Amino acid sequence: MKTKMSNRFAQVFACLCVGVLVLSLVVSSSAPSTDNTVTLKFYDAQGSGTELSADEAKSVIHGNGGYDSDALLDPATMQDLAMHPLYEGGTPRRWQFDIPGRPVAFAVNWPTKRGFSFVILDDSGTGFRTGRTVVFNYQAAVDAMRRLEAALDARPDYHRSNEWAAAYAAAESNLSNARHARTDSDRGKYGQLALDAIHLATDTLLAEYGPQYAKSRRTDPQIGLTVDKIGTPAEWSTLAQRISRSYGWVRIVFDPGVDDEDDRKQPDPEVYRQAVETARTAGLKILGQPVDSYFANRYTTEEYLTRVRAYVTAFPWIDAWEVGNEVNGCWLDRKTDDQGTCTEQQVPHEDRIINKIDQAAQYVRQQRPDAMVVLTLYWQIGTDSPEWSTFNWARANLTPEIRRNIDTVLLSTWVEDAPLGLAFDQVMTTLLDEFAGKKVGLGELGYWLASTSRLYWAFDPLDVASARRELAAYYYGAALGYERSVGGGYWWDFVDEMPTDPGLQQAVLQVTNRLAN
Repeated sequence: MKTKMSNRFAQVFACLCVGVLVLSLVVSSSAPSTDNTVTLKFYDAQGSGTELSADEAKSVIHGNGGYDSDALLDPATMQDLAMHPLYEGGTPRRWQFDIPGRPVAFAVNWPTKRGFSFVILDDSGTGFRTGRTVVFNYQAAVDAMRRLEAALDARPDYHRSNEWAAAYAAAESNLSNARHARTDSDRGKYGQLALDAIHLATDTLLAEYGPQYAKSRRTDPQIGLTVDKIGTPAEWSTLAQRISRSYGWVRIVFDPGVDDEDDRKQPDPEVYRQAVETARTAGLKILGQPVDSYFANRYTTEEYLTRVRAYVTAFPWIDAWEVGNEVNGCWLDRKTDDQGTCTEQQVPHEDRIINKIDQAAQYVRQQRPDAMVVLTLYWQIGTDSPEWSTFNWARANLTPEIRRNIDTVLLSTWVEDAPLGLAFDQVMTTLLDEFAGKKVGLGELGYWLASTSRLYWAFDPLDVASARRELAAYYYGAALGYERSVGGGYWWDFVDEMPTDPGLQQAVLQVTNRLAN
């Protein structure tokens, strides 16, 4: 269950909004030097060329909620340098941020016609170094176009489709209009229209290229699905095999509420034997998850390891073990209330998730040296404090000793909580750079569950089922197109959603077919 998400999200942002309000009042009451102050002019997301007031811009940024997502990043490493740097200033009042004595990129959640993206303005790649007034939509398009060109250069063997060519032509045309515009209104208008087209061109490139790359490089790709409840193993294993074929993996979540741990004080893996053996008989490879992130903070390190030992012993032939799930979420190292909301109370130092990961990875490596050891990070920048941001947390906590026992690093993505969109390629390449020599991929996908925040729409703002299908088709395909990527995906609500949604099945199957044919 991902019941942690909406509750954790609300609690974190409730704390952050108070802190940001105080910070904004402090910052705006001082007189920042104009030579290091960037002023942002936001124009409407429909491409009409209407400048938005500060309140109107924030309303767009907030999506369906009232939470900020702006951040300053290191333009090269995606290190989260500052949380919510925007403040109101100038006449008329516009959103501004100050450059903190080093080059920075500015990032925020912003919509295109394909939904919300984590949009990064990095001023031609080097970061903002001096203050000036910037038309947000135009600068976003300029920087996104530069990344699209770089993505094309990195994929000289990409077979360009007519759909991609049309989107690229629209991007070039609108960006040219923006460059030659005589007013900021037109720059904002054509900048947003260009950003829409660049988003489509980028998505088309990545989704089409992924299976092409994996097939030509024979990368041993995974088409992964998550089994978070036992259900009827014969039915879901048959469906999983049909839509994933020889590339099929299932991640089986071993739930302490199911394996009688609460009553027996230790897990009973036999509860899952039929599910595991049915999946294996169907020809599916298995990723075992002894502890989902939702439950991790209830255990001491020794209790956590007890679950890992029990399942590895019971199923010694499982192909891969996830020794930590969504490990940079605040809810793993803080106590949570009855609704799963993070509190300020930290778990004891000896029971921090890094200790659990370390010992679990060592155990699996020693007992099952042929099994893949998997660690899953949670994608988030700007939607929680920097210490929990994906790359900040990894660099601060995953020591060389821990990394040595990890084979594969996956990314859990819930885009209604923390959008990716246009940032996907940059995030994946940063993940590859951060974990040199390791395999990477997507370890969790899903969309618009009741237990998530539902703040930011993707692909279709009105039709959730259509959006799910487009999201699955895109991310399953795009994740395959990287050196050392396993692809993965691992649709979280597979058992509940896919059997009754032929369109969602087809979205995954079409990626499988492109790998096979």
